Amino acid sequence: MTSSLLVTGATGRLGEAAVRLLAERGDRLLLTGRNAERLAELEKTFGEPGVVEVLHVDVSDPDGARRAAALAAERFDGLSGLVHLVGTFDVGPLMLTDVAAYQAVMASNFYSAVVTSQAVLPHLTDGGRLVFFGSPLAAEPMGGLSAYAAAKAALEAWVRSISHEVKKRGVHANLVSLTLVDTPEMRRERPGVVLDDTVSDELVARVIGFLTSEAADGLYGSVVPVVGKFGFASSLAGGPPAGRGPR
Repeated sequence: MTSSLLVTGATGRLGEAAVRLLAERGDRLLLTGRNAERLAELEKTFGEPGVVEVLHVDVSDPDGARRAAALAAERFDGLSGLVHLVGTFDVGPLMLTDVAAYQAVMASNFYSAVVTSQAVLPHLTDGGRLVFFGSPLAAEPMGGLSAYAAAKAALEAWVRSISHEVKKRGVHANLVSLTLVDTPEMRRERPGVVLDDTVSDELVARVIGFLTSEAADGLYGSVVPVVGKFGFASSLAGGPPAGRGPR
């Protein structure tokens, strides 16, 4: 089964791997993003009129989201779904973080999903797939990450809620819970990261492919963890109990 999908935030770090997998599967894609230069690169690599097209637009703005959804539906004679890759990250202690940073993180990670979904839903034909991206920090937040964790927690609760609204129409709304993804940008920014605890963008793309396929027909409002070997550590865990070796 091939799909016609709106891929928002395609210029982000997960975009290229996701677009490659979906395009190779034969899906028709409208790629959106705010980075015009990166969008042009994606068009050069994957672009084909009527098959993979691009649109420079900010889907965090309701007018931009409606424009993107309408164009995708027009070009592909309807829409099968949305892969919403829009998001941003912020780190810092509460007392040193301006409220504007909280608002920006919430707008990017949560409100953009709301307005884009509102724009896409009227165009979905024969059910549909909505795929969003969260974080384990939504359930286990850590210090210094309060803005990001709160935005992802809001997103996760919202996805689980709207899934009950849209599933009667045959629409599947699901969320991928991600830890740190191994990309060239991440390696430049965080050279000390233990790569064994990251996941590759290709692995994330495979899950996107799964959630936009018939293989995921049984999933509504699911949170699918793609966290690799990541785990929360605590000094309380210590080693094995005294007198007992490893099992």
